[in-house]
Amino acid sequence: MVRVAVIGCGKIAERASLPNLVNYKEKAQVRVLCDIVESKAKSLRDKFELCGVDIIKDWKKAVTRRDIDVIFIDTPNYLHEEMTVAACNNKKHVLVEKPITIAVKAADNMIKAAKKNGVYLMVEQTQRFDAVHQAAKKVIDSGILGKIHNIRGRIGHAGPEYWSQGQAHWFYDKKKSGGGAMIDIGVHITDLIRWFAGKKITEVFATIRTIEKPVKVDDNATVLFKFEDGSKGEIECSWTTRPYEVLTFVYGSKGKMMTAIGTEKPVRVVIAKTKKGEDPNCTLEEMYPEIGPGAPWENAVHYFIDCVIKGQIPFVSGEEGRETMRVINAAYESNRLGKWVKVK
Repeated sequence: MVRVAVIGCGKIAERASLPNLVNYKEKAQVRVLCDIVESKAKSLRDKFELCGVDIIKDWKKAVTRRDIDVIFIDTPNYLHEEMTVAACNNKKHVLVEKPITIAVKAADNMIKAAKKNGVYLMVEQTQRFDAVHQAAKKVIDSGILGKIHNIRGRIGHAGPEYWSQGQAHWFYDKKKSGGGAMIDIGVHITDLIRWFAGKKITEVFATIRTIEKPVKVDDNATVLFKFEDGSKGEIECSWTTRPYEVLTFVYGSKGKMMTAIGTEKPVRVVIAKTKKGEDPNCTLEEMYPEIGPGAPWENAVHYFIDCVIKGQIPFVSGEEGRETMRVINAAYESNRLGKWVKVK
C-alpha cells in the first residue's frame, strides 16, 4: 500500500489527484491533506469521505511524516522546487503538477534531489496519458507513417478563471506562474509534440500575445520548432478558445495522422499506397486505431502509483519535464527578442 500526502487542495487536487487516488484504494491510501487554507483541505476530506485523514497547514510537516511514501504537489508553479526538493530529501517519491517549475535551474535542483535520495520524480503531463495520444504514439513508433518531417499541435480553452472557478488569481501573477497560456497549457502541447517526435527541439521562433483578457500575462501563443534532424514543428496554445480542444497533425514520408480529442473517431491515419513514381493522392488507405481505456488523469495517477510499487522509473521523469521547460523558456525569449533562438 502506497501512503500519500497531497499538498495543495485546489482544483487539481479536487479534479485529478483525489478522485483517482480514491478509485485506486487497493494500492493507494491518502493519509494527509495539506493546504494553508485549512477549510479547503477539510472540504475535500468531506467530499471524498476520507475519514481519518490528517489535515495539515504546514507543508514542511507533511514531507517529514514517516508514514508517508509519496507526495503529490498540486500547488502554484513557483512553489514546486522548494517542496519537491524537501520531499525528496525526506525520501519521498514525488508527483508534481505540470509545469515541473518555472526555471530550468530550479528543475535541475529537483532532479538532483531525487537522484541523490533514490526516489522517483514524475511530472504530471497528462496529455501523454490520454488514451487517444497513446494510440497515436503507437502509430508513430510503428513506422507506418515513414520518416516524420512535420508535427503540429494545438490546445485551447477559455482560461483558468473558468477551469479553477475562483482560484485562478495566481495564474495571472507572473512571479508565481512564470507566464500565461504558454506555460500553463503550452507546456502540455509542447511536451506532447516532443514525445511524439522522439527527438530534441533545438531552435524556436515564438509569437506570444495578450489578445483578449485584461491580464498582464499572455493568453495566446504560436511557436515554430526546429528539431535536431532538420524536421519542423509548430504549436498553438490559447486561453481564448471556446470550446476546449486538443488537436495534432503528424506528417511523414508515407502518410499522415490527425488526432482530435472528444470526436467520434479521434485518431485518423491516412497512408499513400501508390507505387514509386505514381501520384500519392490516388490510392489511399484510411485507418482508425483502437483507443484504450482510462482518462488522462486517472491513467497518470495510477501509473505513478504502480511505478512506486514496481520500482520503475516513470517515463515522464524530471528530466523530461526539464526538457519541456527549456523549450517554453526559449519561446518566451524568442518572443522578447523577435527572432529564432536556440533552446538552451
